[in-house]
Amino acid sequence: MNLLDFIAEIPVYIIFIFLCLVLSLVSLAKKNPPAYLALFTCYLFLTLVIECVGWSYKRANSNNLTMYNLYGVVHLTYAIYLLSSFLHPGRAKQVFTWIMLFYPAFALLNIYFIQGPRHFGTYSYIVGAVIVVVCSINYFYQRIKFPGRDNLLRDPSFWIATGLLFFNAITVPYLGIVNFLANIPQYAYKTFSNINAVLSIILYSLFCISSVCSLNFRKLPS
Repeated sequence: MNLLDFIAEIPVYIIFIFLCLVLSLVSLAKKNPPAYLALFTCYLFLTLVIECVGWSYKRANSNNLTMYNLYGVVHLTYAIYLLSSFLHPGRAKQVFTWIMLFYPAFALLNIYFIQGPRHFGTYSYIVGAVIVVVCSINYFYQRIKFPGRDNLLRDPSFWIATGLLFFNAITVPYLGIVNFLANIPQYAYKTFSNINAVLSIILYSLFCISSVCSLNFRKLPS
C-alpha cells in the first residue's frame, strides 16, 4: 500500500482531531491564552495518539478495549475537570471537583474487577458521561444566571461545553442498549461504531470552533 492509499484510509474523525490539535497549538502560541488551553492541548494530543493506535489495532484485528477503557477514564475525568473549571466558584464547582477525584477510582474498579479490562467498561463510561452531562447543564445554567458582557458565541468555553453535552447526552442511550442487550448482531455494532464516528466529528468540530474563538481570547470565569 502506498502513502496516498494509506492517507485515504484514515478515518475522518482522526483528521478532525488533528485539525483541532493544530488550531489549539496556534491558539496557545498567542499572547495571554486561556488558562485551560495548555492542558486541553495535551488532552487533544493524547486523544490523537490513542485514536491512531486504536485504528491501527482495528486494521490488524487486534483487541484494543483495554487501551480504550483506560483512555475513557482519562477522557471523562478530564472532561469533568474542564467543565468544572468553567463554573463560577460555589457549591456546584466544589461538588464536581470532589466527583472528579472519586470517579477514576470507581471506573478502574469497574474495569479491572467487575466488567474486566478486555470488555468495554459500559458501567463506568455511562456514569462518567452522565456526570459530564449534568456538569454541562450546570455550566449553561450559570451562563443564563450570570450572562456577563461577553458574546456567548465568541466564548471558547461555550463551544467546549456544547460539544461535551451533545456527545455524551447521545452516547449514554446507545451504550445502555449495548450494555443490556446480549448477542447484538455484527451489523448493530457497526451501526453503533458509525454513530460514534459521526458524534466524534461533531464534537471535534465544536472544539475547533472553540480554538478559533481562543485566538480572540476573553477572560473566562475562574
